[in-house]
Amino acid sequence: MIKYLIIDDEYIAHDIIKGYCDLLPNMQLMKNCYDALEALEYMNSNSVDLIFLDLNMPKLKGFEFLKTLSSPPKVIVTTAYK
Repeated sequence: MIKYLIIDDEYIAHDIIKGYCDLLPNMQLMKNCYDALEALEYMNSNSVDLIFLDLNMPKLKGFEFLKTLSSPPKVIVTTAYK
């Protein structure tokens, strides 16, 4: 089972990503995080195999969030920007 997080400030992005992941039987959503600080708090006491990560979020940007993790999981960047 692949445990994953969605970290994005857009609610529609969560719905789209979860919709695709629900098509795969080995994917398990652990938490929807709407900013990187929420994700950081979750990851302090939980582990995941994969993160779907938006880059442009309030409070803490996606790549800055990644720099705070000592051993980050696999990451798929999701962004509306080029």
